[in-house]
Amino acid sequence: MAFKEDARAAFRGLSITDKLLPLLIVLAIIIGVLISVYVPKSGEAFDGAKVVGVSVPLAVGMIVMMIPPLCKVEWENFHKFFSRTTYLRPILVSLVLNWIICPFIMFGFAWLVLFNYDEYRTGIIMIGIARCIAMVLLWNEIALGDNTLCAVIVLINSLMQVVLYAPYQLFFCYVITGHAIPVDSGVSYEIVAKSVAFFLGIPLALGVILRFVLKYFKAYEKLMPFISPWALIGLLYTIIVIFIDKGKEFIKEVGTAFLCFIPLTLYFLVAWITTFFVLRWMAKAPRLEDENTKLLCGCEEKIEKNPTKWKRGCSANYAQIVTQSFTAASNNFELSLAIAISIYGSGSKQAIAATFGPLLEVPILLLLTFVARYFRTKFIWADVDDEFEEVHAL
Repeated sequence: MAFKEDARAAFRGLSITDKLLPLLIVLAIIIGVLISVYVPKSGEAFDGAKVVGVSVPLAVGMIVMMIPPLCKVEWENFHKFFSRTTYLRPILVSLVLNWIICPFIMFGFAWLVLFNYDEYRTGIIMIGIARCIAMVLLWNEIALGDNTLCAVIVLINSLMQVVLYAPYQLFFCYVITGHAIPVDSGVSYEIVAKSVAFFLGIPLALGVILRFVLKYFKAYEKLMPFISPWALIGLLYTIIVIFIDKGKEFIKEVGTAFLCFIPLTLYFLVAWITTFFVLRWMAKAPRLEDENTKLLCGCEEKIEKNPTKWKRGCSANYAQIVTQSFTAASNNFELSLAIAISIYGSGSKQAIAATFGPLLEVPILLLLTFVARYFRTKFIWADVDDEFEEVHAL
């Protein structure tokens, strides 16, 4: 009963647009492909003036989709978060997970599955190096994670992407494999850095300014419901344009394109599950001398009350571990899509691969919120009140 109630609560926590996002993305792809096939000259509408290699109409849509998530980040509390010494260790753990371990996990799965498909592989790798921003706040809240820690990690990732995304893109897509950058691709550090500065820097600045202006005039709560949908509108518009440009080619290679689902699905599941259980295992409390002595964490009373629950790692903090799990498994698919379009073109295979990020991430991470809530009731945690859990289960 507890799991069913948690599942219902998690699903109710989603807005109607969040629930429909995977379906809407599929519809956007279908619309783009149909327009490409039956209106062959439709792509010419986006061949006008360009900025950072992207047509102005498309660039506007890409910026619009980035602003609402960045507007939701609690920038005004940035200094307060770092004054809490309790978050120093979790922040260090997050930096290792997000900027060292997880990019290599996506890199490994992309090569494992797409070793013969360079363009699709590059698009998937670019999703892996774009670390999570605002949408992870939703998953974390539904899973009853530590919202303050999640906000800190989102803040750090948002700022670090401005500096690290360009060198990471070149390193993971070319340098680490020993592959030379294709001469005719136009890829260079300067181009990637300009793309990141434009498609992350401008939305970041606008998101921060918009948040502070709305907060100053005490209109944030009132106007955000009207601002938030523009992220979805911008995303769907961008996806439609991508498939208008290369819809026919996509149909010819649809089987190969859907191979991209495999590394993405593996990444979301492996990154989340591994982070969750490794961090819980690391929190295990050793005994003082032998099996008959007390645990250092003092969990004996909880263990005695809940003999059927999983005891190993009982001193672990559920809220922090689930936050680390979701921030490790989540990605900034808006940024990876924007940069793929800017560097390789709106109809490139890299951009098509990047569109699969949100298509899969939303349903898989929603499923993992249910799993997290289930583990919360079935395991013993240092920060979970057993009495509350018993009442909740009823």
